[in-house]
Amino acid sequence: MQACRSLVVAAASRHGGTCEIADRLATTLAEVLPEGWTVVRSDLSDLRTLDGADAVVLGSAIYFGHWMHSAARALSYVKDAALFDLWLFSTGPISEIESENAQIISANAMVTSGQAIEHKVFGGRLDTSRLNWIERAAATAVHALPGDHRDWDQVDEWARHIAEQLGVVPARPGGAAAS
Repeated sequence: MQACRSLVVAAASRHGGTCEIADRLATTLAEVLPEGWTVVRSDLSDLRTLDGADAVVLGSAIYFGHWMHSAARALSYVKDAALFDLWLFSTGPISEIESENAQIISANAMVTSGQAIEHKVFGGRLDTSRLNWIERAAATAVHALPGDHRDWDQVDEWARHIAEQLGVVPARPGGAAAS
């Protein structure tokens, strides 16, 4: 009998689009992970939900070039733990200027340093009617393109990729997944 292991999917989102990606990741992961895995979709209000997880998928919408405060706080909380496998994802903004898209992503450093397995960037959803004037000004400044730029096939593909990696990782003594 396989040990029961858990994966937590959590994300920060101001207008809901990034949380919808986290929901989709959690749903797909729950469908495709091998028997013995439990998927928990959590918000970031209580970081203790990350404690004891064997794997974590953590994401954030990008605002003003940075992860949202709650996601950055969660990242700080988990980055030194090294007790589980960590995948990161970011959403938006989608800019007409490709170099600006690359400049806003800081989570890549955690992958380079070995603190996270992978950082994936997904297109976001930008509905300018839901933005306050400061957010609209920032979106204009970075040439963000209004509309829904989320690619659900890409989200599902990444979830399957994570599941494949977790499916071949043997359990550590005590139930945690090996890195």
